[in-house]
Amino acid sequence: MDKVSLTASMRSNLLSLQNISRQVDSTQNRLSTGKKVNSAIDNPSSYYTARSLSNRASDLDALLDSMGQAVSTIKSATTSLETAADFLEQASAVATQALESAERIYIRQPSGISDGAAIRDTSLFDGRANTQAMLDQIGADALAATAANQFYAPGVDKDDANFGQGQWYLPAVGELMEMYGTTAGNITDGRGTTGASGENKNVINDALATLKNLGVDCTTLANEYYWSSSEYHNSSSWLFHMDNGDRNGNIRSLLYHYVRCFQFLENYFNPTDAASAPQIGDVMYSDLTYGSADDYDDSKTAVGIVTWVSEDGKSAKIVNLKDLTFNSTDSTSNFNPDDPYTGTQTYTYHTTSTKSREDVTGIDNYDSSQFLTAIQEAIAESSLSSAEEQQYQNILFQYDSLIKDSSYKGVNLLQEQDLKVTFNENRSAWLDVRGKDASSAALGLTTTEWNTIEDIAQSLKEISSALNQIRSMSSELGGYYNIVLNRQDFTENLINVLEEGADKLTLADMNEESANMLALQTRQQLATNSLSLASQAAQSILRLF
Repeated sequence: MDKVSLTASMRSNLLSLQNISRQVDSTQNRLSTGKKVNSAIDNPSSYYTARSLSNRASDLDALLDSMGQAVSTIKSATTSLETAADFLEQASAVATQALESAERIYIRQPSGISDGAAIRDTSLFDGRANTQAMLDQIGADALAATAANQFYAPGVDKDDANFGQGQWYLPAVGELMEMYGTTAGNITDGRGTTGASGENKNVINDALATLKNLGVDCTTLANEYYWSSSEYHNSSSWLFHMDNGDRNGNIRSLLYHYVRCFQFLENYFNPTDAASAPQIGDVMYSDLTYGSADDYDDSKTAVGIVTWVSEDGKSAKIVNLKDLTFNSTDSTSNFNPDDPYTGTQTYTYHTTSTKSREDVTGIDNYDSSQFLTAIQEAIAESSLSSAEEQQYQNILFQYDSLIKDSSYKGVNLLQEQDLKVTFNENRSAWLDVRGKDASSAALGLTTTEWNTIEDIAQSLKEISSALNQIRSMSSELGGYYNIVLNRQDFTENLINVLEEGADKLTLADMNEESANMLALQTRQQLATNSLSLASQAAQSILRLF
């Protein structure tokens, strides 16, 4: 079939109409999608550039979520540290209260008394002060005290600064109780044997027996009454029986009793741990070394046996190796310090008859009921300290529980767990958030048992140091927090820039496209009308038939 021939005007109008239709289709597509570049066919350069920008924005958006989680992890740790600081401040308040209570009284904690009762009054436990008070007021008539003060350990020089004359004293009744072994909580009467166990005496006697078998001039503690320097009333002193632990009072010039000398070696030692500290029953040598009687060193001079050791192991009390002997029971100068163990008898009056009823003003009097009251008050004060100690320990337990509960999504920055935060899509920029160990042990809060004033003071020092460490941790975490937060804000803004750049390359201007559509529709109508006019000539020929 032959091809139909169109007139030039008709063909021109037809082509124009077809072109307008294509433009209308393209404009309608832009209006419907909102984009002027929908595929690489539309504009390869713009399409691929926009796609690259969009992909980077998508990658950064995923990192933005990771940054948000990092911010929450750091915030969890800093919030926990704020509460942890509150706990430590509460612990500091408890320790301060305990210290103030302890400093209102003089606390001595005799380890030989198994309850560790705090004794307020030194006349029951400080024979050194009692002995000096008797010498100052009564002088040589204080027979037992004078003998103890004049004594010096055989084998050492009389003027020896450690174990020479003037270094020894007549023990207080409490010190004799320590040497024997007495449980304060079991004492129900000032006089009598309640609370007496004899555990320490057995250890000390075993050591003395061992030394004697090795050739040392010593004897075990006699099963007799020993004089103390503590006053029962103005004419009587306390006695302590080494057979059954009986406490009693006796007139100073009525009966005679045994005498042993004590020495308080205060802050002489610096042990590295409990095992290296002096132990009850250890032999003390003249060079201030010590050790088990089983390991006796015959190259050294043994001067005594350890009867008491402070909680920190720095101080100890010792008893001399043998009962003193005397030339008479009731006269001055009845003791020969240059030959302390060869007198005619092993006992003496406490004080000559002429001075026996003189009340020593430097020593408080304690009868049976007053003695019991003092012990009970000491136990009550010790219980108060124990209650505050328990409260302190409970706070530290809660503190450690808080630190353990500070994790966020499995990461706990307060238990030395680290966090890595990535800031860009190729992982070339990051931040390592280093965790810290914020447990009480790591911060040095190790003194949790308060046996002495020094222990409480040490706890306060540890709390102060721990608070400084927590503040330092908070500051460091705050620095991490600000870095991540700033990068988070930057990334959010960068994503907006990337998406805006991609949109500029691909999005259509809807106002422009709407105007184009209106213009194209008008041109389309005009082209249709022109085509109609061009075809009228052919229609005129058709009318001839």
